[in-house]
Amino acid sequence: MNQASFTIQKATLSNGLKNIVKVIGKMSETNVHTVVELTITDGLLTIIIPGAKLELECQTKSTAKATLGCFYFTDIIEASKESYVDAFILDNTIKIGLASYNAKTTFFENDSILRSIKLPINYTDYHLLNLDSKGYTIEELRFNNLEFEIHHAKKRLKSNTNKAKNLLSLYGITKKEIEEIIDKKIKLLLNGKYNSFKM
Repeated sequence: MNQASFTIQKATLSNGLKNIVKVIGKMSETNVHTVVELTITDGLLTIIIPGAKLELECQTKSTAKATLGCFYFTDIIEASKESYVDAFILDNTIKIGLASYNAKTTFFENDSILRSIKLPINYTDYHLLNLDSKGYTIEELRFNNLEFEIHHAKKRLKSNTNKAKNLLSLYGITKKEIEEIIDKKIKLLLNGKYNSFKM
């Protein structure tokens, strides 16, 4: 069975989570499904949500990634009665204390391919489509629950391109010209805001 772990002072983790959760605000219909990504590397726990990144030094064992609901994870940590959080990442499970929680997990022999996908807090189809040009693998996109979001963004792009062609063909603008403009724009490097905290 695969296993990785981290041990960290509860106050340190709790305060760090409060800082990055401020970026997405209180739980609402629009952010209730926000996913948190936990990455364990050598002596470091990296926590990422759309728009924010938190790095915490702690005791770790092995290398792995896990994703679960952001507010769910925050509630789990807040409910802990211990002064230290001992978390074990297993196959499709995170165990904290005596309790186990469902999570998507991936294990690695080393941390050389542990890449986090950086998105701004209010990411749009533009940001999703831009990921294609950044060289992320399908496994990385699936792990971060972005495969279908990108698929739907592509469908919306095709639909909007056809609408633009219908509106602008009167002015001699072709679908190919529209596609070339979009392609050029999407391939530009993102310069969106991405907050990073290191503690």
